[in-house]
Amino acid sequence: MKQTLTLAGMLLPLSMLAQDIPFQIKGQIQAPEEASRVYLYYRKDGKNLTDSSELTGGAFQLSGSVANAQRGTLVVRPIPVPGKAIAMKQDMLNLYLEKGNISVKSAAGLSDAKVSGGQYNTDFNKYLAATKGAKEKYEVVNKEWSSANEETRKSEAFQKSLNEKYDAIRKEEKAAQLAFIKANGKSPIAIDALQQFAGSLPDNVGEIEGLFKSLAPAVQSSTSGEAFAKSIDGWKKTAIGAQAPEFTQNDPEGKPVKLADFRGKFTLIDFWASWCGPCRAENPHVVKAYEKYKDKNFTVLGVSLDQPNAKDKWLKAIADDNLTWTQVSDLKFWDNEVARLYGIRGIPQNFLVDPQGKIIAKNLRGEALEKKLAEVLN
Repeated sequence: MKQTLTLAGMLLPLSMLAQDIPFQIKGQIQAPEEASRVYLYYRKDGKNLTDSSELTGGAFQLSGSVANAQRGTLVVRPIPVPGKAIAMKQDMLNLYLEKGNISVKSAAGLSDAKVSGGQYNTDFNKYLAATKGAKEKYEVVNKEWSSANEETRKSEAFQKSLNEKYDAIRKEEKAAQLAFIKANGKSPIAIDALQQFAGSLPDNVGEIEGLFKSLAPAVQSSTSGEAFAKSIDGWKKTAIGAQAPEFTQNDPEGKPVKLADFRGKFTLIDFWASWCGPCRAENPHVVKAYEKYKDKNFTVLGVSLDQPNAKDKWLKAIADDNLTWTQVSDLKFWDNEVARLYGIRGIPQNFLVDPQGKIIAKNLRGEALEKKLAEVLN
């Protein structure tokens, strides 16, 4: 089943205006059965921040300030009780942190809440409504996957069926996103929609750039607009046919490794991380391809987006997944310098580079990797 963890999935900020913005969130949801707290996750001054509030009769209140209006995430979690397992399923809600009072109301859980207060949340609600149909269909297919037994999940026919369904839903979703972008070019939320429309590594960079330039000048010059423009530049540099951007990063022993060192071989630059479930699920496919073609002028260069102070988890994942090729990382999470250079906004992701250093393919997942290698190596 196709999965990708993205920057959007990590809820990085979509800041809009260069000013200090105070916000206040007042919420009322159905009181959980267990004693719980509401957590707010967002970023400020380049740092991940977390705030929380007690839930009293389902009511909560949070306040703070952000440099720019941006997306944040609310999550309800039970207060830990010694000896009792915490449910993995989380009740969560995305909203915009903007100036003034933000109201969150629901007769049920947080994920069903209605958000009001401010133009950002008004426009964001419009976007959510436009893509609601696709979201509901994703949930149906996800349920089909989660309810299947392990044997069924391993079935190629089952995986193919689900991937076809995901592709059809994604097509519908992109159509809704495109319509929203074209109809709301003056709204800062159009950047949010455009980011989702583009995905983690788009093939249609020209179309994406054209849509970006169709947005209002104020939206293009906003903080998030400028950041997105840099992503477009990165995608241009890593288009198929382009020379792969050169880089140097340290391996686990601290030895600098250069991409240039791999000239003369077909090289898969593989972006992953130990914390990324879809990456770990994809690793066996990469291992299989590596073992099959490593003696035919092919190798892999792994670039990990592991987090600071998590070198031990990175090394354990390398050993556990039998990744015997060269690995590098600066342990800067999503700020990994190579990932930024290549415009990476979601993982797993990869680029196949020919012996002369030219990108000849990208985003080769599952059987697609072996198929491409068979084409160029045999």
